[in-house]
Amino acid sequence: MEQKPSKGLKVWVNAQREAIFGDESVDVKKVVIGNGARAGVMTGRTLVGFCEVEMKKLDGRNHWYPIEDLTGENGEKIVEEEIPIELEEDGGPEEEP
Repeated sequence: MEQKPSKGLKVWVNAQREAIFGDESVDVKKVVIGNGARAGVMTGRTLVGFCEVEMKKLDGRNHWYPIEDLTGENGEKIVEEEIPIELEEDGGPEEEP
């Protein structure tokens, strides 16, 4: 069974890496999470394959983990929802008057 990321969804984190967002950049770092601290709750925020998870048992802070490394409470696979964006057709460069 599959579930889409949503606010309040309880998940198990099996991540080997985490995204760290800075003021002007993003860094992906290797992480090691102890067995007792793997439970978290999704905040509902996702970005390019990563999802924000509140990790109360780890350190009480929010962390960004790859969606593919998360599973639901009962082992459900978490999958990112893809929303197609329709672009208007562009006729080429605009002419200046």
